Amino acid sequence: MLISETHFTDRSYFNIPKYLTYSTNHPDTTAHGGTAILIKRSINHYELPKYNLHHLQATVIKVKMTQYELTVAAVYCPPKHTIKKINFNDFFQTLGHKFVAGGDYNSKNTLWGSRLITTRGRELSKTLQEQKYSHLSTGTPTYWPTDPNKTPDLLDFYVTNGISSEYMDVVPSFDLSSDHTPIIATVSSHAIHKTPRSKLHNKKTNWEEYRMKLQEDINL
Repeated sequence: MLISETHFTDRSYFNIPKYLTYSTNHPDTTAHGGTAILIKRSINHYELPKYNLHHLQATVIKVKMTQYELTVAAVYCPPKHTIKKINFNDFFQTLGHKFVAGGDYNSKNTLWGSRLITTRGRELSKTLQEQKYSHLSTGTPTYWPTDPNKTPDLLDFYVTNGISSEYMDVVPSFDLSSDHTPIIATVSSHAIHKTPRSKLHNKKTNWEEYRMKLQEDINL
């Protein structure tokens, strides 16, 4: 489980039986920001150095899978800081060749399904495109603001590298009550069979014939 915005400090304590908790606090040591990872003790893994800067905090572990080792990172980017492409590059370069880095990036871009494109979202998309990283997102809103004047949008997603999309899947979870929808990613050692989404039309749709049918068969 990857957790964003833990609000932990050096005095915080959290424990679930049979699980280990790794956390990275905000560098100013006050109760805001921060990330954490919860993982079963039975899973073969080890912790990597924490990444705790004011503009990005990440908790990172290495999981020993059947065929390779996978870096898994919980990420949080506070909204008030300016983050450039080079800042994202510096972080992702620490994760190695195979990684899944998920969390609240506070970055909007239509590339991963947001309503609009923000400056930070544009910078992050440059990193993904130049470094040939991939994104894994539900394409649906993950943030549900309590302010009725604000519109829900997609802020939470994964950035991946070195793993084929055929071996990954992602779905939203509505089981927990929060203003952020958890998103569950599956990384498999075998190709995942995905049911194609139903569509009302495709590239072969004859829209002119459709218009004529409507005019002929529907009496308004």
